[in-house]
Amino acid sequence: TVITEFAPTLQLFLEEEFIGDALFDALAKFHEGRARQAFQLMAEIERGVIATMGPAIARHGLKLADPEGLREDGRCEAEAMRDMSWSDFLSHVDEDYPAFVDELEQLFRLAPKADKADIQLFLDHEVAIIDFAAAEQNGDPKSVDILTAFLQRVT
Repeated sequence: TVITEFAPTLQLFLEEEFIGDALFDALAKFHEGRARQAFQLMAEIERGVIATMGPAIARHGLKLADPEGLREDGRCEAEAMRDMSWSDFLSHVDEDYPAFVDELEQLFRLAPKADKADIQLFLDHEVAIIDFAAAEQNGDPKSVDILTAFLQRVT
């Protein structure tokens, strides 16, 4: 996907954060142990990113879709993924999430100077989830530290 407009694309990505928050929160309820902990951290990260983007939302006059409707979309998505194993979820992140990084890198290049740090944070949260999934797949016992380290940046 080639991104050519900053504000409308930022709005779409922000709306995806509300979906992601509910998705990860619901997936946490379907899992136990390490997977549950990681999904809870991912949901917290999504909420933290949303919270830090308040000034950018105001700067660009973005009118986000109803957050509760977006969260309902996330819960529906989670329901469709209910039977996905933890291993399959990690593979899904490994295969699909790098496309988000590419899109966010494009958005960063389009970002006005005042938005660069926010978009970098947005980009970094996707990288943290991808790096976590790779570490988890490799059996790194400290993989969750990647998520907790990023969470500290947005709380």
